[in-house]
Amino acid sequence: MVRDSRSTDRAGTRKLMVGGSVLAAALFVGMLAWFAVPHLFGTTDYLGRPATGADNKTASTTVGTGVPTQREAESAVAKNDPAGNEDPTGGRARNIKQSSQPVSLTQEQRDKLRTIFSSKTEAKTDRPNFELMIGTSVPGQARLADLPPEATQVLNGYWGDQYLIAGKDLIVVDQHSRRVAAIISGVD
Repeated sequence: MVRDSRSTDRAGTRKLMVGGSVLAAALFVGMLAWFAVPHLFGTTDYLGRPATGADNKTASTTVGTGVPTQREAESAVAKNDPAGNEDPTGGRARNIKQSSQPVSLTQEQRDKLRTIFSSKTEAKTDRPNFELMIGTSVPGQARLADLPPEATQVLNGYWGDQYLIAGKDLIVVDQHSRRVAAIISGVD
């Protein structure tokens, strides 16, 4: 009788171990499929990250996180309402993000911006430590400079705002909310 009990216990333990191994293998295959399959089929260029609304079919600008970034865009609120103050509820920051629109600059305006910023070196970085999207908060340690008056005239807005050059892109930062207000490609 003791022998039957031990063999029954061994058989039960064996079934439990085999079942656990099968479950672990199934979880491994499931995780592999979750992360690798979308990447293999080109449905996304980032793994396991939420959608950001960025254009993931074009090359992203230099961001340390590897998350695709927004291409050229500007905020109508930040451009046209430079005196608007940030309120405690974050209303200005939300309005900046929600009023994102494509940038419409002529080649002449782009050339003027290149000329203006070619001699500016105080606020340049190769890889910013924040996501380049309209409405994104710019960290306090990011080195910013005041946007030159000539640039505000070319852009027809952003009076009193600040900027930084990230790679070859001009990033305009709203003075009140410290949010990205415009991204203009190919300035430097």
